[in-house]
Parts: sequence; C-alpha cells; structure tokens
Amino acid sequence: MAITESSPSHDGTAKSSSKRSGLPVAGLAAVVFLVAVAVGGSFALAGIAVGSFEIDGNLAPDHLSTPAEPIDWLSVPFPASLTTFHDATGQGDDIFGQGSKENDQSGWVCTTGSAPQKDDILDQLSIPQSSSPVAGEIAFRFVGGKQFLYADWSRLSNNGDAHIDYEFSQNDLASSPASPACPQLAKRKPGDFLVSFDTNVAAGTLAVTAFSWNGSTFAPIATGNQGVLWDAAVNPGPFAGFVPANAGLKDVSNLFGELALDVSDTIGTIACNQVLSVSMKTRASTSLSAELKDRTRAMPVNFTVFNPAGANANGNAFAARLQDTLLGLDTTLPAATPPGCTQGVCSSQSGPGSNSNADQVLAVPPPSQPLLSANLLTASSASTVDPAGNAATDTGIAESAGVKVLGGLVTADVVRAVATAKATGFNASVSVAGSAFKNLVVNGTQLNDVNPNTRIDLPAPVFGTGSYVALLEETSSISQPSPGQLSGGTFAAEVTVNMIHVHVAGVIGGIEASDVIVSHAAAHADFPQPGGCPALAGTVSGGATILEEQTDPAALPVGLGQVAIPPQGGHDHQDLDQSTTSAATSGTSVSDSRGSVTATTSTSTSFAQAQDVCVAPAAGGCAVSVRALTAQANSSSGGGSSSSNANGTSLLGVTVGSTAIGDNPAPNTCLSLLPNVAVVLNEQVCDGAGTLACSPTGTPVTCSGSASSGLTVRAVHVIATEDGSLGLPAGANVIVGEAHADSSHP
Repeated sequence: MAITESSPSHDGTAKSSSKRSGLPVAGLAAVVFLVAVAVGGSFALAGIAVGSFEIDGNLAPDHLSTPAEPIDWLSVPFPASLTTFHDATGQGDDIFGQGSKENDQSGWVCTTGSAPQKDDILDQLSIPQSSSPVAGEIAFRFVGGKQFLYADWSRLSNNGDAHIDYEFSQNDLASSPASPACPQLAKRKPGDFLVSFDTNVAAGTLAVTAFSWNGSTFAPIATGNQGVLWDAAVNPGPFAGFVPANAGLKDVSNLFGELALDVSDTIGTIACNQVLSVSMKTRASTSLSAELKDRTRAMPVNFTVFNPAGANANGNAFAARLQDTLLGLDTTLPAATPPGCTQGVCSSQSGPGSNSNADQVLAVPPPSQPLLSANLLTASSASTVDPAGNAATDTGIAESAGVKVLGGLVTADVVRAVATAKATGFNASVSVAGSAFKNLVVNGTQLNDVNPNTRIDLPAPVFGTGSYVALLEETSSISQPSPGQLSGGTFAAEVTVNMIHVHVAGVIGGIEASDVIVSHAAAHADFPQPGGCPALAGTVSGGATILEEQTDPAALPVGLGQVAIPPQGGHDHQDLDQSTTSAATSGTSVSDSRGSVTATTSTSTSFAQAQDVCVAPAAGGCAVSVRALTAQANSSSGGGSSSSNANGTSLLGVTVGSTAIGDNPAPNTCLSLLPNVAVVLNEQVCDGAGTLACSPTGTPVTCSGSASSGLTVRAVHVIATEDGSLGLPAGANVIVGEAHADSSHP
C-alpha cells in the first residue's frame, strides 16, 4: 500500500503523490505499524505514531495494556477533551443550498433538505460519552508536550469519495453570522483554520490537509508526511459501535474515517480560548471552490479533559432513629439496606453508572417503645455519575407519615427530608428543596413556617436541662480547588438534613437520655477538576434546560432544550416549537448559553424561555400553569471580585392549583397549595451557598466571591411528596426553565 504525502496545489487543493516510506518511532509509541487492508476496493491504514492514538478505522482500543496507550474512541476513561456532532438525514437534514461554495461565505445559504448520500454525515457512532449516537467527534490532547487533534466522521453511503471539513471559528456566530442566509455558522476571521479529510477510493489513498483563513482566502498549512505529523484511516468493514443507517448495504467499508494531526508542529498550538466553535461540512471535491453539501450545527469547542472515572457519589437516608440509654435502644428504620450500610438505606457509585436502594416500614412500633409511633416510614438513596453531563449526583429521600413523638410532644401528618449533592468539573452545590412538614405541631403549637435549624427548648423541670426539639436541622459543606488552581483539585459537596430531632436529657415516663430523629437524608458528591487547558487562567460555565423531569431516582433525568458551553466560553442555542414530557408541556421555547474569557475577565449568561407552560396536565387543567417564563442567570469575575445575579428572570400569569399567584413571585417562593406537592417558584441557589432559602413570601439571594461565583435559577420546580401525587411517584421532580451561569478569574 502506498503512503500518501499531500502537498497543496496553487488553488489550495490537495494533491496526492505515492511513495514508499518507513515510519520512525515517535512520541509515546514504542512500535509503529502499518496495516493495509483491501476489502471490495476499501482500504485502511493503521498507526499509533501520531499522538499515541490508534488510527485503524474503528472505535475500540486493540489492547488491554496499562497504562492504556495508545487510546481509541472507546477508551475508558477517554483522556482527551471531546466535542461531539449530531446530524440527521433525509429531507429535514441541515444542508447548504445550491451555489454555496467553500471559499465564498457571502453566497452561503443554510437550509434544510436532503444531502447526496456520499456527502451525508449522520448519527451512526455509539460512544460512552454520549447518550445517543453521534455523527462525528473531535478531541484535543497534549502528548509529550505537544498538542494533537483527533477527529472522525460517519456518512450514509460509500458510492463516492468522502471530502470532510472541520472548520474552527473565532467569531461568535450570534453576533457575526457567516452570511444573511446562513446565521447558523460563524463569519470567518483571520486565523480561523480548516482541517480536511479526503479519500480517493480508486487510488487507495487518504489525505489530511489544513488551511488558515487570511481574510480573503484559505492559505495552505504544511502537514508533512503521513505517519509522522498526521495519520488517517477508514473502516475496511463492520466494527463494534457502528450501526449503519442503511441496513441494506452489503459493503459498509469507507463509511467511517478518522485522523490524528500534530497540531503543535503544523497549525501551531491552539490556546484554550482561541477558537469558540467548530462545525463539520462536506463538499463535492477536494477543491476549495467546490460546492458545499451537508453541515452540522456549530458546536462550542471543548479543550477540557473530564475524568468521570474519578468521580464519586454516595449517601443514606432513614425515616427514624430511636436511641434511649435506659431502654438500651438504638434502632434505625428502615433497617440497613444493603448489607454493610451503617444506617438506613445507602447508595454509592464510583465512576460512570448509577446505584440506588429503597426500603420501607409499614407501621411503628415494633419494636415496642414509647418514643415514636408512625403509620409509614420510607427511605431511598440514589447515586449517579453521568459521563455525558460530567456530573456526580446523590439524592437521599426519607418520608414519615402519621408521626407522633413522645406520645404527642411532636406530631405531623407528613415529615419529608430531601438532600441532594451535585459536583461537576467546575462547581459543586447542595440542596434540600423538597423537604417539608405537613400539619406540624410541637408541644401544642402548630408551626406553619419553619426556618432551617429552628430550635425549641423544652422545659428543664419536665424534660431535663438542655432538652430541645430541633426542626429542619441542616449541615452542609462545599469545597473546591484554590483560586488560580487549574488542575488536580476536586469539587465536592455534602449535605445532611434531619427534619425532626428531639433530645431529652432527663428521665421522663420510663425514658432517659433519649434522642429521636425523624426523616434523615444525607448526600455527598465529588468530581475531579478537569485538566487539558494549561493556557487558560479564567473559566466560565453555563447551561440551560427548557423541561427536565426525574421520576425514577435510579435513572438519569429526561431533559429537553438543553444547551451548555465549555469552560473556555462559547455559545449554544436551541429553539423548540413545543416541548412535552410525561409531566409537563410548553409552547414556543428558547434556551441559550454564552460566555467568554479574556485576559482580565470571565463572563457568562444563560437563559431558558417558555410560553404556555403546564405542569401535570389533566382534564381539569394544570396543577401549575405559567403564561410565559424566563429563567436567567448571569455571572462575571475579574479584578478581584465576582458576582452572579438573576437579572432578566420573569414569571407571568402564574397559577398553582386554583390559586392565581400573579406575576414575578419573589425569589425562592415556596408554596404548599397542592396536596402532597411542593412548588418552588423563581428558585435561586448560589453555587456553594448550601441550602435553599425557602419561604411562602420568597427569600432574595446574593451571590458573590473574590475569584468565583455562580447561580442556578429554576422558574418552576415541582416535587411530589407522596406516591401518586399528580400521577407521579414520591420524590418525582419536574423543572420548567432552568439556567445556570458561573465564572472564575484569578
């Protein structure tokens, strides 16, 4: 098999010349090998010299060595920053209109329709980093002090040569569109660059070329010899993780291609905030004046290497714990689940995956004791590490019904504890949203509003000195790397809530030195600080979601209209005509997130907008309805200070049950107008602030710091507190309109 070296022609196209050449040992690879495979005219080259990556025309690593080098797309963990592309096929595909030429953006028309089959990129690749198939990927990694780019693609048909572009843009497409008829892609700016993958099936050659935009045309960048500065391959046949959309194809070769390129020695090392977005395109031939065919959405470029394999989530929950010195009693209900759990119900997850447990006790007593009686005690704990969202989350839920403590000293119809801890590669947060009492009475006094860590001292002559009732007892902690630390640290969060804690110090009615805890939940999550971006001083994070619901704690939430930006900044946007989940609907919706990092500042803004929102739709109407809502979070850091706010947030025409709430409820307005359902309107929680400050009249928040801050805003948050409420299981969460923004700068 001939090895191809590409040299640019005068018009910027790539010409291939064949020559025999030996490949030197390079980088981390101790052995370099070439394999030529011919199957029905298809071909593949395989090598590991360029960037310690298996360029062999498939997804899976072909070794089980430790350390796991060279890597491939299915390596776990995947030690390179990853950006994935999705694309459809058929008449609804995103394509270029006729006359759109690669080197003339002024004539670009971005429309929808059907691309030629050989030029049609589409979702056919299954990877662990994505919950659904992808059409292509790019990744960046430093190996031996040099930066490498890896890329792949997937197309519908092999009935012709493939000409695939990856274009990297510095402009924000929202403010600098490619053309009036193509606002979906960014206008070129000097220094933008293009990496092209071209096949020549008849000649059995491959070419990887690069070009830089000089303001009027693309100037070629020398990529050198194959196997030294770049390598490429296509698939010779079927392989794991690739499911052709055209099931009738007998020959599936040349439907997938991949490349590795030494960026440092060709394009030049790319700073983490140098480019904002990247898109995939196909064109009719190798010529840069050729007509463009198919396109993907422009995606924010990720230069950050996440490590979900190093993330952890764990927690526990119990409905009641009874301790008494005189009785020799120390009982936790429900009993330890699974075996080895120290108290109540536990869950734990290290690395990608999920784990959950639940248990219940129908009535208390048994055992016979004077401390507590209850009709039903339930507890659950769920831990998840999500590699697609790069987040570790734990949620503990404990609920007690028909509660009577010490013969009536404290009573309640329902006592519910919810503790949630979440950690990502950029922030950590905790929440007790959903924790609630129903018909709480303490020592004869009914309490309708309970602030966190409320303590009611009991009469010393009756109960003993130091006796008390503590309500909504909360402890939490947030930790993160030191300001200015760019890698190697950990973001961690943990929270514990005891809804009722009765401590009796003296002797009364046959009990002595007693403690009763009703509805306890604890959660912990940690996620390693990502690496891969040594050139970046500040960071941003942002995201927005139109609808999100979680009805099964063991499963990942269902989300619609999700957008997110990487830590170096960028822009992501979605428009939806309508959104529907099992528990909510909305009309026209928009989600948007953008951010930027400069030498002195970091800023980010995210928002989610929706009209005609209906939560729990039924024949009689909606449990919660909103005519129009916007959840918006903004964050800015620099000059020794950082702050985040919810400016731009609004809720118009809000109704809960049959009660009209009106417009723009105060931040963190918590309502109990629906049976067994907690509703939070305009929920605002600062990163690292701990628990939600919640009241029926709302509680304003202030988010600030010296080097970093962040804020999450949820327009509507509905939580079912008992099984069957609104047709949802206990613990179900429904969020409409969520926005997050954070920023950091030394």
